Amino acid sequence: MKKVDITFLPSVKDNYFDDKLIIDWSIKLNDSFDFINTYIPKNADEARTYLKKSNAAFGVITKELIGYCENIEWLQAPQAAPPPDFYFDELVNHPMTVTNFRGIYNDHISHHIMAMVLSFSKSLNLYIHQQSKRLWNPIKSENGSTRFMPEMKIIIIGLGGIGNETARLCNFFGSEIIGIDERRKEKPNYVSKLIKPDHMLSHLGDADFVISTIPHTPNTEKIFNYDFFKKMKKSAFFINIGRGKTTVLNDLVKAIENKNISGAGLDVFENEPLPANHKLWGFENVIITPHIAAYDVPYLDERRYEVIKKNCINFSEGKKLINIVEKSLWY
Repeated sequence: MKKVDITFLPSVKDNYFDDKLIIDWSIKLNDSFDFINTYIPKNADEARTYLKKSNAAFGVITKELIGYCENIEWLQAPQAAPPPDFYFDELVNHPMTVTNFRGIYNDHISHHIMAMVLSFSKSLNLYIHQQSKRLWNPIKSENGSTRFMPEMKIIIIGLGGIGNETARLCNFFGSEIIGIDERRKEKPNYVSKLIKPDHMLSHLGDADFVISTIPHTPNTEKIFNYDFFKKMKKSAFFINIGRGKTTVLNDLVKAIENKNISGAGLDVFENEPLPANHKLWGFENVIITPHIAAYDVPYLDERRYEVIKKNCINFSEGKKLINIVEKSLWY
């Protein structure tokens, strides 16, 4: 068992301050394990000093700090999907292993997805607008005002933790699930088909809901564009709860205006916050939430600590770390 000397850098680039959560984690680790030493720098100078004598780190390693990381073997990223500039070339090429916090949001974000799916399935997104106008008006639509869940076919793009839990919940309501995933090899029993992204477009025309949970990577940027939306059913809904830069919002607007699709549910956007003058705000068949699927929810900090603690133990014992990232792909 080797010593773990871990430097806790800021979770946001160069944002050094007394983070109570980080201090609490540091105290718990030091009090619980005699093989862990923690360092919390108060500025960049201290960060450089601590990194040189550490073999592990948490937080954002910048281009200015990477030269002091010759002894760093493991970096715990501060999010499940850090922003694109987290993975710069020098970090990608460094031999350190990077892990992230994927898995801690599965229940919270899948519940947010289900709230959107069920809202669209009964046109609650439209009735809520009528309520504000005091209108008693059963909705009539060429595509129908109801989507009967046991007869729905749902494509989930990204069958990781969040996508997997969403698939299970949708199947519980009786829907047929098609999972799209680059890495996954084994199909859960509640998923009818598991296919690679290369074959995704050929299945779009069958789906009543298309749900994206995928991260923003060099390969996924702008993949949801007008050509994609044109291949969907006119009665289908698109839901994006993964990362905003996967979706070209102007193309989504065009698809909604042209009635290529029935609507969309969005929690993430190309640029955040979504500009007040953006056309998406004006569509009653679009549900917009301000990137809050995992906001004001319980147990996230406890789950983050458990990931760090488990990886400290694994690192010390020479075991495989959990949530290892393929750095060149950012996830």
